[in-house]
Amino acid sequence: MNKAPFSDGHLAYDDIGDGPPVVFLHDGTLNRRVWDQQLHAFDGYRVLNVDARGHGESSTPTTEYLRGEDVTVLLDHLGLESAYLVGQAMGGTSALDTALDHPERVAGLVLSGCGTSEQYWQSDFIVGSLQRQMEYAFNQDTDGYIEMFLRMWVDGPRREPHEVDPKVRERCREMAVHTATHHARPNPVMPGKAADTWNRLSDIDVPLLGIVGELECTDVRDMLDRIVSTVPNAKLDVFAGVGHMVNMEDPDRFTAAVRQFLDGLSGRG
Repeated sequence: MNKAPFSDGHLAYDDIGDGPPVVFLHDGTLNRRVWDQQLHAFDGYRVLNVDARGHGESSTPTTEYLRGEDVTVLLDHLGLESAYLVGQAMGGTSALDTALDHPERVAGLVLSGCGTSEQYWQSDFIVGSLQRQMEYAFNQDTDGYIEMFLRMWVDGPRREPHEVDPKVRERCREMAVHTATHHARPNPVMPGKAADTWNRLSDIDVPLLGIVGELECTDVRDMLDRIVSTVPNAKLDVFAGVGHMVNMEDPDRFTAAVRQFLDGLSGRG
């Protein structure tokens, strides 16, 4: 494990390979292990796989910060001017915030299963699930809280738990338990967001690939559609038969799609 220091702690990250740098940014509540099946699948690139603050082996934040700072802290630590960013869910919002606030640091974007950091929830499935999850949190029921996380972001609105690959579900449960037991605080420090994100999307001038599972919740599908339709050089890839955790449920296709996109940008295609 490598460490990149910030004001009140450090970011843990993997540094694998040589070539144009690609930073992988994981989902909220999980950690950088979501990318295990991608780590060694990008020969010719320098893969930088980082735990966000308050996740995995990174420090729990004690002071306010912005989502995109996890990216800029890592790039500054390594002396890198820019990188390709591949973000899933929370990691995608951090990547997008970086592109909006620090466009010179971003060479290209892959966003999987997310909106901007100013996400909004309207579907009965997500709104109801979030309410139940908050009830579990209020009652200090960690098991219930994590199960609702899995129902929302692994199973999704169109599948029951037994219809999901049990290895994917259990791996996500283990990561969520680690976050709950190692980083939960009575008054957690939450990351700040880039300002006015939806109205600034047309300012993004790097290519963007959006990825979404066919079985993803409608809120995320709608938000990602909105991003792709607004960013000037963007396209959307819909993965059949999978939900929110696209890179874990269909790792080979996910890796191939991202590699093809990056190879086109880096001239390796």
